[in-house]
Amino acid sequence: MDTLSELLDAYPARGNLDVHCQWSGHWAYPHRAEAPGSVRFHVILQGQVHLKMDDAPVLALSAGDIAVLPAGSRHLLSSRGDDGRAPAPRATIQPHGLLEWRTDGSSSPEVDMLCGRIDFGAGATTLLSALPRQMHLPGEAGVPMAALAPLVALMRSEVQGGAPGARSVVGQLSSMLFVLAVRHWWQQAGAPDGVLGLLREPRLRPAAIAMLSHQHEPLTIDELAAGCHMSRASFLRLFERTSGTPPAQLLAKLRMDTAAVRLERGGESVGAIGEAVGFQSESAFIRAFERHKGMSPAAYRRLMKRDASVS
Repeated sequence: MDTLSELLDAYPARGNLDVHCQWSGHWAYPHRAEAPGSVRFHVILQGQVHLKMDDAPVLALSAGDIAVLPAGSRHLLSSRGDDGRAPAPRATIQPHGLLEWRTDGSSSPEVDMLCGRIDFGAGATTLLSALPRQMHLPGEAGVPMAALAPLVALMRSEVQGGAPGARSVVGQLSSMLFVLAVRHWWQQAGAPDGVLGLLREPRLRPAAIAMLSHQHEPLTIDELAAGCHMSRASFLRLFERTSGTPPAQLLAKLRMDTAAVRLERGGESVGAIGEAVGFQSESAFIRAFERHKGMSPAAYRRLMKRDASVS
């Protein structure tokens, strides 16, 4: 059974290629966090670009490489991998029927890059939060090369050609990039723990899907075990052996991670977020969030806004 296909098919997405950048010189360009359920990606066609996320090593990207950020986290792109003190690219927006074309006017730019977004909707926030915060598909050697090179070449051709239907084509190609990124990580990661580890165990897959898709419901261990057609004791033993975490602890983590993403994005009240992750009262949600994150939801939201304004 193709578990990965089953998982991805359950979360249909809409891809979009929105920016084409052609820059030279020393520059740094910050990207704010995306809306819940949105994935950001960057395709390097030429040159070298450095990607830096909070509390993560700098990722050096070369021509042919692709970076995918499943959680849509804020990040910094730069020419030299510095701390962002470099100036913004000296670029103007040129007319283009398909996307926003940002260029400094050079006939031979040092960096040529396509940037896009894949929208799954807020319902996929938990799944995306369970994936690595950044995925790197190397353009040289490695598993994805056979599929990646022609896909990137076709994407570049569609952007440059602008033929009828090009927007739809590059949208579909963008979604394919995400699938290739997840597949590459899935094959390289060995046996992941947590909820993705549960998905690889057929007997526990119904519990994993319930944890990902029904966080707003009051899930219990007995209900999860029954959904897997197992006794409570057998379910608990297999669950902890597979995921490395008791069910209640993992479910609580998934709920708080989802809540944190929603708080960072803004636009929802604390009570609405609490209800979306299974809490019937706002006060119960606040207590649970403080227990897991070390601060109240309101304080966490203020902290994320402050950090975003600095980046």
